[in-house]
Order: sequence, then C-alpha cells, then structure tokens
Amino acid sequence: MENWRQKLIEVLRDLKGEAHLNEIYEKIEPSIEQKDSSWKAVVRGNLERNSSDSNAWYGNHDIFELKEKGSGIWRLRTNCFREEILNLQTKFYFLTTGKKEHKDINYEKYTWNIHNNNKLKKGDLFIYRVSQKSSFNKQFYFFGAGKINTIEVADKLNNPDFKEGDVFGNIIKPLEFNNSIFQSDLKPSDLDHKGPTWERCFDNYGIDDISLDKFLFILNKATDKKLDLDNEENKVQIQARKQIFSHNFKVSNTIAKSIQTRGHYQNFFRKIVLKNYNYECAITGIKTKSCLTAAHILRWADYEDHRLDPQNGICLSKLVDACFENNLIFIDDNYKVNLRDEIKKDKKLYEELKKYEGIKINLPEFKECRPNKKFLQIHREKIKIKPLV
Repeated sequence: MENWRQKLIEVLRDLKGEAHLNEIYEKIEPSIEQKDSSWKAVVRGNLERNSSDSNAWYGNHDIFELKEKGSGIWRLRTNCFREEILNLQTKFYFLTTGKKEHKDINYEKYTWNIHNNNKLKKGDLFIYRVSQKSSFNKQFYFFGAGKINTIEVADKLNNPDFKEGDVFGNIIKPLEFNNSIFQSDLKPSDLDHKGPTWERCFDNYGIDDISLDKFLFILNKATDKKLDLDNEENKVQIQARKQIFSHNFKVSNTIAKSIQTRGHYQNFFRKIVLKNYNYECAITGIKTKSCLTAAHILRWADYEDHRLDPQNGICLSKLVDACFENNLIFIDDNYKVNLRDEIKKDKKLYEELKKYEGIKINLPEFKECRPNKKFLQIHREKIKIKPLV
C-alpha cells in the first residue's frame, strides 16, 4: 500500500477514533491488494513508527497514540478537535493570512472570494499559514488553528475594500500554537509534496484543502499533546495576538494581576520578538533558543501601554540582556552598540563584550518590528547604572 499512514487514519476515523489492534486488522484487510504473512506486522509497525508513545517512533509524524500502554487500543491523536475530526463531513485546510489586503482578523474572521475558491464550509477545520512574502524571515510558517463557524457575505456598501464575491467566515475554537512551524522545520515530503522544492505547494488564492494526515501532522508538531482550548494560556495568547493585530499594546495591571497571567503575556511577547529577530541575538548572533530572551526597552513594570509592542522588544542573549537591563550597554539612534565605562570594572565581562562596541545591531526585516528610537532614548536616560560589585 502506497500510504499506510493515511489509510490507518481513515480506518481509525471510521472506527470513531479508537479501536483495538484486532479491529484495525479486520477493517484494513480488505483494502490490502497484495498481502503476505507479514501484513499484520506492517500495520502494527506503521502505527508504532507514527506514534511518540512507541519506542519505534520515527520522530516526525505523531499521529497515533495508545489509550494505555499494553492495552492494544490505538487511537488518533486528535488533540482538542476530536469531535470535529471524527465528523466525516469535516474538511481540512491551510488558510493563508498576513497581508493587509486579506482583510482578515486573526482568530475572528477569515475573508476569501467565492469566485476564486468556494470549498470552505461551516464546520471545517483550518491551520493558519503566513506566506514567504508576508513573513519576517522570508519563510512561510504555521502559527495557529481554528474552526469555521458561520459564513457571511461581506458588506460592500459600508466597506469599499470588499469586492463582488467576498465573504468571511467567523472563527470559533481558536488555538494559538505553542511553537510556530517554519519552512526550515519541514521537508516538502512531510506535506506529501512530490517536488524537491516548495514551488507550487500552496494555492495562489490562499485556501489549500489538505488531508487529515497533514492537518494532524502540523497540529501535533506545533502543540502540546494534551491541549485545552479553554485554558488561560491559550486565551491569553489569542487575546494578545488580536491586540497586536489592532495595534493595542496595553496590558493593564488589573488584567495582569496574577503572576501566572503576567507570565502568559510575557511568554507571548517573547515568542513574537524572537520570531521577529529570526531567533538570533541582535548583538552577538547567538541562535540557541534557550539562551535567548526578549528584552523590554521600556520596563514592563513602568509602561502598561507598551507591554506588547513589538517595537519595545529586542532579541538578546541572556547575558547581553542583563547588561542592557542594567544599562551597562545601550543602543543609540543609529542602532549601534555602546558600552558604559562601568563595564570595564569587570575585565572578563568587558573582554567578552568589547568586540561588539560600535557595531550596528541586526534588525528585523520589517520596519514596524524594529526598536522604537524614542523608546531607546528613554531607556538611555531613565535607567540608572547599577554598580558592578
């Protein structure tokens, strides 16, 4: 069989999402054209190689899971969309967004023209994709998912930007991915694209119908295994993305009163800033993600209105961030690194950082993501130097 994984997905979907191995054998056997004595081992092997519950996992597709170890009961790893996935009427899509002319509101509305594509229906599931042209690092990437609810005709009378045939789908069950999946994280074959490159892999009109196999591959690669759409972290991330989209960067102390909520907002800010800088320290070039952080130019505690502002963040290594926060280094209006004399009191630290003095920091591709020069000025003037003792 050419694609065992896809066939096993279909079988488990027909069996309401889970079944004992013997039921799977019984269901799949009629579709095997040429079978020998090893066919059951092939079925079992494909389940195991596509499941992180198994020691035989290939480490890529994580589509199946064991109900309990040793139970022999396998099921689809449907994550938070079990009801929709087990509905055989549900279709699956990549939806391209990110351009202003798309007229989308992330996690609220998705706009398309029915004269170009009229496949998307109420109840369908999708994964958001940002194209190479709209991406900060010229790589396409996937960042979230959701479900299409009602579909409405766009109001051309009150909004001249809409054209004949434009409609929008209202979105429910929004999910922000824990980790965006970038082009560099994938191979064309991961999405069953036959060519050696990504050319012609996606539809020019922004709506790509995909198999459940592809949907589950991206969903489970980008998220934790056990997701709850109603948990606070997901809600905070959805709200934060909507605010950034509408240029509302305020997080009031009332909203962020708990340490947990504040942490969720700060984690989202970190994710956005690191992404803008292509996961690379703007000064040293360090790329190890665990060594990077999103430095606030204007301190979180003092500036409610700019807590989510991408222009208030710089991706720095943790060492450089500590120096920046304590004003041992600063960035001038030409985006060049300056060292304070105070730093020379620590010879080892000075030796480590002096090679960066006078260099221009690496800046994001898009100007609206680059450090605000007014913020840099305030940072230089207001933060007191902490003595090195």
